[in-house]
Amino acid sequence: MLTIVIVNWNGGDLLTRCLRSIRDSRTSFPVKVIVVDNDSHDGSREKAQQEFPDYDIFNSGSNLGFGRGNNLARNRTDTPFLLFLNPDTELKPDTLEKMQQLMNRQPEIGAACCLMRYPDGGVQEQGLQWYPTPFIVFVELLLANRTCRRLFHGWLPRLDPLHSAYIKKIYGGFVFARRTAFDQAGWFDERYFMYAEDVDLSRTMTSLGWKIFYTAETEAIHVCGGTSAKAPSGFSVLMKNESIAKYMRKYYGATGEFFYRIAIFTAAAIRFLPAAIASLVSSGADNRWKDSKAKQSIMLSWALGLKKPIIAQSPRPPHGLSMEHGTAR
Repeated sequence: MLTIVIVNWNGGDLLTRCLRSIRDSRTSFPVKVIVVDNDSHDGSREKAQQEFPDYDIFNSGSNLGFGRGNNLARNRTDTPFLLFLNPDTELKPDTLEKMQQLMNRQPEIGAACCLMRYPDGGVQEQGLQWYPTPFIVFVELLLANRTCRRLFHGWLPRLDPLHSAYIKKIYGGFVFARRTAFDQAGWFDERYFMYAEDVDLSRTMTSLGWKIFYTAETEAIHVCGGTSAKAPSGFSVLMKNESIAKYMRKYYGATGEFFYRIAIFTAAAIRFLPAAIASLVSSGADNRWKDSKAKQSIMLSWALGLKKPIIAQSPRPPHGLSMEHGTAR
């Protein structure tokens, strides 16, 4: 048996398509679906409740973030396997069956993920396979462009997304987990709103003796940022920095967090000037350098403590009205 947990915040039609892909999956075992809705105001929760009355879809009451939202489902699950799934994903008909077969064959695996494709069919990279430290973050930022990554390809702990392998860290859009391993790990660390809890979880599970696995034998579609794009401007950049800073403090103390801020500031400063110059001389239709300049500016502001991520909340209904049903109580 499997329980799928989805944390939704204004997922719109992406959530509906995700749930339809689950319903159309071909499995030899029962599948339970839980949608923890973080107080959406776009009608996605109500639409899902209407189309999927057999799924457990409920309002958490506020925008709790990824980790806290998933943890709300803990007492509602009683199956040996769990899938934590983003609402901006779509499964292939055989994805669930192949993932559970994998877990049954290899009991040492505590959590696994699969090949992810963009909607246009392109294969998504899984990121560099190392745990972040201030120095590693600095290196990653300097090697962020494709040219640098090609030059240093042989020295980077890169995962080939077309080949299955044991990995060091999993990515939160698709986490197929063994319930016993998840219980031992304590589920998601709620100090993170989003973006760092998957790395932290991987580190915890590995320290407990569990293996993390990536399989290219099955796949899912991932829009990437389909719901976070609706957050305030610059939110993703600011929240990633904020979450990794908390990760640094957890594992390396206040000194680690301080040097992480120094790394962010230094790398952003190095990249800001060429981006600013290129944005002035490039074609008006080419927004890549302007976007890069804006991103580096946001990172510099965060490193100096001038900007923090703003967690958006749903607007409150007028007094006496229920946001859930849109009718007077």
